[in-house]
Amino acid sequence: MALCTVLFTIGTISSCDQFKDSDYDIQAKVDDQRINKYLTDNNIQASKHSSGFYYQVLTSNDAGTSLVQNNVVDFYYKVSLLDGTVLEDSILAKKPARFKLLNNTIVPEALDKGISLMKVGAKYRFFIPSNLAYGDYRSSSFPTKSIFIIDVQVAKEQSETDIEVAQLDSIDHFVKSKFQNYEKFASGLYYIDNIVGTGVKPHSGNRVTINFTRKYLDGTIIKSVNGLSLDIGYGQAVQGLEEGLTRMREGGKAVLIMPASIAFKQSLCVLPQKTRKDLLDDQMISSEVSPYSIVEYIVELKTVN
Repeated sequence: MALCTVLFTIGTISSCDQFKDSDYDIQAKVDDQRINKYLTDNNIQASKHSSGFYYQVLTSNDAGTSLVQNNVVDFYYKVSLLDGTVLEDSILAKKPARFKLLNNTIVPEALDKGISLMKVGAKYRFFIPSNLAYGDYRSSSFPTKSIFIIDVQVAKEQSETDIEVAQLDSIDHFVKSKFQNYEKFASGLYYIDNIVGTGVKPHSGNRVTINFTRKYLDGTIIKSVNGLSLDIGYGQAVQGLEEGLTRMREGGKAVLIMPASIAFKQSLCVLPQKTRKDLLDDQMISSEVSPYSIVEYIVELKTVN
């Protein structure tokens, strides 16, 4: 199953059944026949990549910047099924997706190699067989063994350093507009005390119990949890949250705002993006946070043991 391959690589898979080799090969041939029939019926000239997907150059941009492995690509997209059903269109919404190129951090996985063929400003159409997409996974938006047609327009390429600089600038403006008193630390963490606790400070090795709400910087709530227990210093929480907790005292409440570099970093880019909820519900992935996102935590430190 293609989804399993990608998620296993970046360590977010929880459980997954693999195709047997024979079933995989059979389905790959069936998908290839279906794609070829679609191309023929619609008089479309497309090239086949060695990995098995097809691509059509809609708009070339020879003067555009070539894309480099490990850089971050922002792109607009439209995801459709082979029958023409449009699942999601970020081009109309003017909301680009973002992922780290050639690092197995995007689903459908064919887009990783496909987008690497492009230049900034170019627009391609990809015809992706199910074995390079979600395989036998079924979501609320598409059936099992779905073939996808995905239009991609590359908007921008930048380094992770560029992103961090821009995010720190955005956080700085945000914090100064909302809070009078705050602390900024070398890691990029911004810390705002709401209620100063009177108990002990946690250190590495302590177990703490917290309540938290995690949000994007625009206020959209990602997740709220009460009574979460975790051990400090063992990577059970993102770096920015652990660092913030060590600044607090038991009984306190604080706001922690952090760039992606000390939060969820590249995470996994999922197309269509609404499929992320299905994957989370089915325990196929563990991160509900979109790639390279600034996050804000409102944290209550209930106990320190």
